[in-house]
Amino acid sequence: MKLLKIIVSLLLLWAPCNATFASDIDTLYNRYMQIYLKNSSEASVQAALSFLNEDGSFSDLDYNSKDQLLQHLYRLKTFGNGYQSVGNKFYKDSTLKQQFFSAVQYWITRDHRPANWWYRHIGYPQEFAPSLFLMNVEMKSELPQLFAQSIEYLLWAYRKYDHMEGANGADKILGAYPAAILTQNDTLLKKFQDDIKGLIVVQNQGEGIEPDWMYGQHSMRGRQLYANYEHEYLHSILTLLVLCKGTVYGVTEPQLSILDDHFIHGNQWYVYNRHQDPAQTGRRPTSTLNGRFLNNLKLLISLDTPQKSELLIIQDRVLNGRKAMTHLTGNRMFWRFDYMIHRRENYFVTSRLTSTRTLGMESGNGEGVNNYYTSAGLNFIFRTGFEFDAPYFEAMNYRQWPGTTVEQDDRKLPSVDWGKRSSNKNPFAGGVSDGFNGAIGTIYNKRSITAHKSWFYFDNEFVALGTNIKQSFGRSNVMTTINQVLQKGNILYSVKKVNQILEKDSGYKSIANPEWIMQDSIAYINLLPTSNFIISSDLRSKATFFTVGIDHGNNPKNEEYAYIVYPNINEDSLRNYLDNFPIQILNNSKHVQAVYHKDLKIMQAIFFKEGSITLANGNLLTVNKPCAIMIKEIGSTYQISLGNPLCETSNPASILVSINTELSGTDITWDGIVSSIKIDLPQGDYAGKSVTIFARKTL
Repeated sequence: MKLLKIIVSLLLLWAPCNATFASDIDTLYNRYMQIYLKNSSEASVQAALSFLNEDGSFSDLDYNSKDQLLQHLYRLKTFGNGYQSVGNKFYKDSTLKQQFFSAVQYWITRDHRPANWWYRHIGYPQEFAPSLFLMNVEMKSELPQLFAQSIEYLLWAYRKYDHMEGANGADKILGAYPAAILTQNDTLLKKFQDDIKGLIVVQNQGEGIEPDWMYGQHSMRGRQLYANYEHEYLHSILTLLVLCKGTVYGVTEPQLSILDDHFIHGNQWYVYNRHQDPAQTGRRPTSTLNGRFLNNLKLLISLDTPQKSELLIIQDRVLNGRKAMTHLTGNRMFWRFDYMIHRRENYFVTSRLTSTRTLGMESGNGEGVNNYYTSAGLNFIFRTGFEFDAPYFEAMNYRQWPGTTVEQDDRKLPSVDWGKRSSNKNPFAGGVSDGFNGAIGTIYNKRSITAHKSWFYFDNEFVALGTNIKQSFGRSNVMTTINQVLQKGNILYSVKKVNQILEKDSGYKSIANPEWIMQDSIAYINLLPTSNFIISSDLRSKATFFTVGIDHGNNPKNEEYAYIVYPNINEDSLRNYLDNFPIQILNNSKHVQAVYHKDLKIMQAIFFKEGSITLANGNLLTVNKPCAIMIKEIGSTYQISLGNPLCETSNPASILVSINTELSGTDITWDGIVSSIKIDLPQGDYAGKSVTIFARKTL
């Protein structure tokens, strides 16, 4: 219930009373009027009038209710558009005008306030503004007191100056803005301008754009990743900026560059093949890309911002998906949200963890009631982009979110209203990225289950390790869900090198120690010979769901898992991959989880505490603090990337990395036995961000 879709190239052909406006306020007036004036059908006007009482109320609405009554305001817009539209039966109809005034008077007098504060602060002002704008000339002329009361109605919420963070602040300004135009209040318009500038900042309160370029909202109990509110925030901000373009009330640098960077380094990363990462979407989980994403991008492009050329590339990627001219590939660690995105041209994977600093997806207002385990470490895997389309989030098993380790009981899930109980009880969650590959890990502690879990992302595949999986006093088995998606094609699996098929809609099957499982050209490869896998093919809501996971039994004491996910592979290629297996697990313990990729010559490790591991070449790697580290061999050089998964919870100035081989470079010393590498860590809001240094091997 916001402004209608903006036509960016305003021609300003319409002006009330045939006046010629020269000032910037007059320009704003004309632009707003062009947006608001939409001819109402005569039938819609007549239908609304059929419910209108003499006192200005509508007979079918309960004004004593604490539910929202937006229908009253919708009908005011219908009246205003019917009255002002040339050719309409009700054009300049004096009776309709008086009926409009009566309905406005009733609304202003009652000042209806629903139970949800949002309507009186945001929804009602934004929906009342169009009708007031349409009828402002008549109201000022005939009922100036009612006009003044209407202006005050629009400004009431803004003047309270609460809920002014992020999307809420942008929405409140958008709702109040017409009042300043209609009263030609230059002082207030400049105050709005300052407020807008204040919202287009990189901040650290979890209510807006964060330093890693992702967006948070509703972060009272911890930072909450929230694209749905991001779309709302950008819609209101960009709507106002487009309306103010070319006037003294617009913005230039640095705000426009911040918005550019937000799209380039943040937003575009979670969009794949015209879908979005569901882990971003808050209390309405969905993979369907919000239409406002593209609309907001178009609005930003229309502002001719400093990085417009890059925005046009993003627009092509969003519009055309895998058919775009260029593809976004790489790996990003968004340290403010314990969140990693790994992208290749033909697949897209995310790991959204939580810690004592961050939240999973909330519930509220009756939405997201099954979101409890979204804080348990999500791992969404896309190949086509359609894996999580409807009815996925209506019919999924909410104890089997991809990536989670959860008891499969039937107790009612705890509430996560407004983020309550939506965090992890341990501060360790984060990783390392060099921009193309990365690793992320967590110490998981939720609902009496603890575990050490990590994901290691390479070019064609990723490795997942879990260990120290424990639970006491559980009622049912604990399961690590590798994936749960809408099924496409047959389910193949191999046991003792004999291939088998699980028929569609045939239900659940337990498989001891399979070599691999394949569905929709994604292979799930078992690396632990004692694992008991679960696969199923279930019909739910007229859609077939494929699930694959690892059963850890009831009240596990020290269970573990190790598997690979390889998207975009066929059976022949999988056989060749296994014959030339490139993955070596260096360690899978509660102290460190580490993997080496022989073909890429990349080692990745999550150190949950200080300690050492033996590398694939026999060297000993030691770190003096918990960290996530990646070492890539490039000729005679080590590219060493490091991040602190504890972020601001415990962030030393530096970490010392030691390897018993001779190396040279900045802050590297060789004592004849080991090379000691001092790596300085980013501080403040950048605690947890990855850093990369280079060390040269002495030949």
